[in-house]
Amino acid sequence: MTTPPATQSRQHRVRANGIELAVTSYAGTGPPLLLIHGIGSRGVSWWPVIDALAGFSSPHVLDLRGHGDSDKPPSGYLLPDYARDISGVIAALGLARPWLMGHSLGGLATLHWALENPATAAAIVLEDVLLRGGPERLPAFDGWLALNALPVAAAAAHFANEHPGWTAEDCYRRAESITATAREVFIELRAANAQEPAVRIESLATITSPALLLHGDIESGGMLTASEAARFAAIVPNSKVVRVPNGGHALHRDHSDSFVREVRTFLLDQRVGEGAA
Repeated sequence: MTTPPATQSRQHRVRANGIELAVTSYAGTGPPLLLIHGIGSRGVSWWPVIDALAGFSSPHVLDLRGHGDSDKPPSGYLLPDYARDISGVIAALGLARPWLMGHSLGGLATLHWALENPATAAAIVLEDVLLRGGPERLPAFDGWLALNALPVAAAAAHFANEHPGWTAEDCYRRAESITATAREVFIELRAANAQEPAVRIESLATITSPALLLHGDIESGGMLTASEAARFAAIVPNSKVVRVPNGGHALHRDHSDSFVREVRTFLLDQRVGEGAA
């Protein structure tokens, strides 16, 4: 069972980009780290790694617009919207040279933000970010839309069937997250992904922040292919790509020790490079 972090925290709402966003700030021991979850999820998805991350950073966990306890406007769920929200949160919290870490949709939002704000982040971490689009992606969105329409109990039963290793509480928490997500999130992103990827790998050559890309294996449920990971490494300057063997899509949940070890090594290396003591 995933339990709440022991690290002291404060929940607050931040006004950004015309809406209010829910943020949980943890009492860490290092530079600010903004964590951004995936589609149909919420900030509590980072619980398995918060205590470990707080040992070398000061985590701030965001509920994306349309998710969790953040506002759910009638529209505005594309990557530019999420990127503007990230900028607003960073400004509202006064985060100087933050680290950013995004999972799945959160990673795509981080990439889009990094392209628009090339000198703001000290480093970015991307977890199993999907770098391809087109018709092949539509069934995934259709599946999320179907789950989004279910009662929480029925969605929890679905997750229990698909993930027999999950506890009943974990299944229920995941079901709560996806059923509470604004339906327009899935509709708008489905339409945007129907023809092309949300972010083209070739465009990432202009990213200046050091970047760590973590991915697993397609056979284990990961979304990033080995060839896409290799292209990312070749195109993105100052990047590092790490494959977690037998890892699926949620490495921070299912391979938390390996995940934290790689993240910690990478981020602390960047801190040393910036001249931190």
